[in-house]
Amino acid sequence: NGMPRVSEATKAEHRKRLLASAATEFASLGLQGARVDNISLSAGLAKGTIYNYFDSKEHVFRAVIAAWWDRAAEGRSSIPDDASTVERLRVVLEADMAVVEEQEDFARTAFREVLLAGVEGARQLLPASDPLDDALVQIMADGQQRGELRADLTVAGLVRLFAAMVNGLLFERWLPDSDVRIADIPDLAIDHFMTGASTHPVWAGCVPRKRSAPSNTVSRLNVPSAAHATLPPWF
Repeated sequence: NGMPRVSEATKAEHRKRLLASAATEFASLGLQGARVDNISLSAGLAKGTIYNYFDSKEHVFRAVIAAWWDRAAEGRSSIPDDASTVERLRVVLEADMAVVEEQEDFARTAFREVLLAGVEGARQLLPASDPLDDALVQIMADGQQRGELRADLTVAGLVRLFAAMVNGLLFERWLPDSDVRIADIPDLAIDHFMTGASTHPVWAGCVPRKRSAPSNTVSRLNVPSAAHATLPPWF
């Protein structure tokens, strides 16, 4: 007899609800202010349920970020083998920005918490690996092999440069009186990146798509990639 066993499907559903509840709690109260009991209750579960899935509040925070990265990876469109570096970067970045826009309050909170945590603290808050970073490394390596990206820069350096463009634009968006829209970030970041990284002065043949409301704002803050520093590519 004993207690009835919880099915794997139910466990997966509970975990999904806990992560959604946690994203809202962290966005509202930050890492320190968030309460794990509130996360469980807001998910429609008993107070202690969260500890069946996560060891600590930091573990929950890390899992919310991992779920964000996984959703972005799953949301990418298929990329043709002959796609240019610009086209491939756009597919990856548009998928990530779509998830950022859906949960922007948590994204902004996550940036703040990771920055305030310092290098060692950030390692406790960030997942061990990011599928987006692997995609960027492959895109940069292929771009160099095709002669589209400068060979005098390392692949890691190209990833950091692109990350700086994206992270800087996100920070710019969150500053007072900013006119940067999330929908504009893919084209803006790719434009700036290719200006410095392309082997062609005007990267002919890679014209970015028109934006409905172009922004003239230039990013003021640059943050490196997590795989090479403390933050993920455009976290």
